[in-house]
Amino acid sequence: MIEDQNDILDSRIKLHDRHRFEIKLDIDLDAAARSSYEVETYFFIPRSLNVGPHNYSKEKFYNSSQRYIRFRTPKMSLGKICDPGLKTSPLNRVREDLGKVLSGAGDKALADNICHELRLLGCIVRGEIRDYVKVFVEGLATYNQAVPAAQRRLFVGEGLENFLNDLKGLETALSSLKAEISDPAVPVKVRETAAFFDEYVSLILEEYLTSLIEALRANPEARARFAEVEKGVLGIVTAQNRYRQAMKYPSVLVPGSSNEVIIYRRGVLKKFISSVLYLKAEFSEWEGLTQVFFGLAAGAAMLFAVLVTVYFQARYAMNSLPFVLAVVISYIFKDRIKDWLKLLFSKSLTRWISDRKIDILDAASGKRLGLLKEGATFIPGRDVPPEVSRLRRIDNITSVDEEGKPERVFKYEKEIILYPEVILKAHERRRDLNDIMRFNIRELVDQADDSAVDYQYVDPASGEVRTAACSRVYHMNMLLKYAYTGRDAQPVVHYERIRIVLNKDGIVRLEEVRVA
Repeated sequence: MIEDQNDILDSRIKLHDRHRFEIKLDIDLDAAARSSYEVETYFFIPRSLNVGPHNYSKEKFYNSSQRYIRFRTPKMSLGKICDPGLKTSPLNRVREDLGKVLSGAGDKALADNICHELRLLGCIVRGEIRDYVKVFVEGLATYNQAVPAAQRRLFVGEGLENFLNDLKGLETALSSLKAEISDPAVPVKVRETAAFFDEYVSLILEEYLTSLIEALRANPEARARFAEVEKGVLGIVTAQNRYRQAMKYPSVLVPGSSNEVIIYRRGVLKKFISSVLYLKAEFSEWEGLTQVFFGLAAGAAMLFAVLVTVYFQARYAMNSLPFVLAVVISYIFKDRIKDWLKLLFSKSLTRWISDRKIDILDAASGKRLGLLKEGATFIPGRDVPPEVSRLRRIDNITSVDEEGKPERVFKYEKEIILYPEVILKAHERRRDLNDIMRFNIRELVDQADDSAVDYQYVDPASGEVRTAACSRVYHMNMLLKYAYTGRDAQPVVHYERIRIVLNKDGIVRLEEVRVA
């Protein structure tokens, strides 16, 4: 994963799977009535992949992309979640509303709110455990005698012990909550949501704590120092699969089997729990202004065909061969002119109009929280901004490097306009946003050569001719320009460049290229 941080936007680019990479922006909202940010992405695609306007349309690009806008998971420590005095804790809100249900209040809105808080609690628990484990795994990787003992105890030792205590406290609190929810007076929807939440938390504990045990065991010195911690964490991990089996949950690991159920089930549970953070997007496939220009293109093409027809009709009989040929030729040219003008408008007008407009809505209330506009097109090299071109060439070794790696440039730009005041009024805990885009490169490598090629050479020791298998890769460079405009109306601009190493089978790796 490649990370970059600045004051407003925290960007992370990582490999999602063999064919997809993900760009994730963490956006900190200010208190302005309106804020916006723009992202321009330039894909420098090797011409040897034979990808261009003739076979890679903007529709293909959008079909290869997935985009999500969601609230960032609220930060709340495990200890605070269980603190009865913290009113914003989802656990406390569930208990409060559950008390009303058990006292006889049975309206649907109350049940929906409990389910909502349970899902939010699942997101917070997952985020906290994941972040804690990540810090400890990184700390344990460098835990040795070279670090002063006081610092080692403070950073890893006390932290691990406190983390284990917080986990035990969380388990106790959730066990107590489960007993309350099992009461027959609790609506079925709440009990079913609680069961999903319970199964999800069990999987989270098993997954992340297994990574922690692995990190402890990889460092003998740390393992000896934290033997009790390892024992406690191991007890929690080993109990999870047995617990899910006893509860008759589907996500039970069976050694020796395909275990497709546990992976499928984990995905279902994750989507169900995390959907509480996602915003609703309503797509408008084309903006009206775009349609106006495309209509003009069709009108101009039709005008050409009509004028040709009128001209030849005045000189030849309608049943004559010259008139028939003229009509056929004008029809052919009419379609070509229309397509050419549409392509011209798409290239020239992306700067002012967008291909698609997406309203960002609050999934719960339906309120409009913002607007996303996006456009994509191939552009000639001369239209690439000078600063972008400079950063693309920043790692060239010689002045003729570019001639050996000709490229086509595909530009994707989006603008997101947000209304922080509306968001902050509606949400007490969910404020900042994540903008996530996943891009599939499968269409780009469709015409790539085989990923391995035989290379003959002479062994200098024996003089024999030998064959070595060499990997064949392509470098697709991606340059991103982020521009954020907030309360002071002064845009903050930031650049980032990533080299995506590809082959016929997909993405080999991502490499960051320093631009500053």
